[in-house]
Amino acid sequence: MRGDSAGLSESRVGKARKGSLGIRNNNLDEGISTFGLWLNAENKKSLSIPIIMKEFVEGRRAVLQDNLSQKEIVVNIVEGIPFCNECRSNDCAHVGFVICTEQLTNRSKIE
Repeated sequence: MRGDSAGLSESRVGKARKGSLGIRNNNLDEGISTFGLWLNAENKKSLSIPIIMKEFVEGRRAVLQDNLSQKEIVVNIVEGIPFCNECRSNDCAHVGFVICTEQLTNRSKIE
């Protein structure tokens, strides 16, 4: 009996961790946090990361894989401003992720 309750606790902790990596409010800050997770991941294509980069064409567009919604997301960059075609927004998590990608790319050019 005691072993069962310990197993449930571990299960709940595991679910809490997965939830903490998710996107709750779909805002720029969550995209920035998710970019950090992706950037520091050993396996950049891991399904445990909420958003992963599939393709990036500097100054034009990014194709992301949203592992929470299980959709491929296209973010177009027009005149330097990213716009998410899925969310129809310029301030969602997908846009935050792409802004970080652009900044990392620009930083590499400066150095």
